[in-house]
Amino acid sequence: MATEDCKVAGYCIPKGTEHLVNVWGIARDPALWPDPLEFRPARFLPGGSHADVDVKGGDFGLIPFGAGRRICAGLSWGIRMVTVTTATLVHSFDWELPAGQTPDMEETFSLLLQLAVPLMVHPVPRLLPSAYQIA
Repeated sequence: MATEDCKVAGYCIPKGTEHLVNVWGIARDPALWPDPLEFRPARFLPGGSHADVDVKGGDFGLIPFGAGRRICAGLSWGIRMVTVTTATLVHSFDWELPAGQTPDMEETFSLLLQLAVPLMVHPVPRLLPSAYQIA
């Protein structure tokens, strides 16, 4: 709600006016997101079209995912847990494909990023088996 009379983008907004932000429109605005209806998480990786976007909630274009008091309460915890879990798995294991298998990295259309053929790998502990025994 406007706490005082103001002007925004040439529009006069009287005090007491309630404002609604069209988050649906922001998420689908091709001026902000080329091909906005395509799920392309790579756009946020280094070298991607939006590598400079702060995915932790500091960028206006990400308002559809929550902002301010209404941002995802578990965002920072989730980012930390995914980082720690991934680092632990990479540190603790070598990863091997089943014998004779080559990876098929073809993607399929889905709500989530998904491989057409699931990638199956086997974890191989890096430590000697005796390191896992409780004495």
